[in-house]
Amino acid sequence: MTLATLRKLWKNEYFQTIITILLLLTSVFVFWYITQTVLRTEYPALAVASGSMLPTLNVGDLIIVQGVPPEEIVADPLTGDIIVFKNRNDLIVHRAIDKKHQNENYYFTTHGDNNPLGVNEGPIHENNVIGKVIGRIPYIGNLALFMHSRENIYLFAVIIIVLIAIIILFPFGEKEKVESEKKEGILKFLEHPDLKLIYHILANVLLLGLLFFSLWGEVTFWNPGAGSSNQGMYVTLYGLYPDVQFHSSFKNSQKISEVFLTHSLLTYRIDCQLSEGLRTGVPTFSWFQATIFILVVLNLWKLTKFLRKNKKVEEKSSNRI
Repeated sequence: MTLATLRKLWKNEYFQTIITILLLLTSVFVFWYITQTVLRTEYPALAVASGSMLPTLNVGDLIIVQGVPPEEIVADPLTGDIIVFKNRNDLIVHRAIDKKHQNENYYFTTHGDNNPLGVNEGPIHENNVIGKVIGRIPYIGNLALFMHSRENIYLFAVIIIVLIAIIILFPFGEKEKVESEKKEGILKFLEHPDLKLIYHILANVLLLGLLFFSLWGEVTFWNPGAGSSNQGMYVTLYGLYPDVQFHSSFKNSQKISEVFLTHSLLTYRIDCQLSEGLRTGVPTFSWFQATIFILVVLNLWKLTKFLRKNKKVEEKSSNRI
């Protein structure tokens, strides 16, 4: 195949679309393996499927897991590390409440924050411990749970195929751009809409929606892949303030008397005051802070492009004069 043929092939929009999709898939796999290496565990990210750790971990949260030596795991009923461990063929996420060192091995006893007092898991050998939870990302774990069902995987496959077909069948070529440059003003936009501007407006609308939901939103829906044994259950997504309220009003065997919210860069944490003491929460990704950052960057970038374009137009006009 000659160089000219390769250049011609590269300019083909269908070929570019296929290459883009392949690069995206490759990037996902590479990122996953890099994450495994950095966090030193084969399961660096997991979706919370049951409510045994409510309200600390909500069903549908994506938890970030880091592999640590067993001697570094803190075991305490209130401030102990939340760990992920193997129980037969299942992965369980509970708080480590006790640790024993016997015969040169560590054994852990764990308890789910939402489980009745005295209902513990253990002893758990150190070899069965996957790692400790170092953070959680609300909402997106529901996608992984949803795909636990074979029928839902088929549905996602059909959606992806349809989207790829739309991209391939309706590429945006240069012809539309050239024709649109022949007209000016609102007439030009109505007959030949600026797709980039429309995408920019839609992106802002979606980000603003995410911003408000991440603060005050709350929605409940049925997730067929959630619950023990993936039998399905209703899952609620909470914004920041509804999440705090949920912690405050949560009723289980350990009564919560007060809730403390602390903010950090791109994260927040909710600690609960129990009669026994302060139970620590998990650093949680702040969709609110992240959305504000993305909105600022996106609109500054758009404004910069607009100013540069206007400057070039003014320079061309001055040169003609």
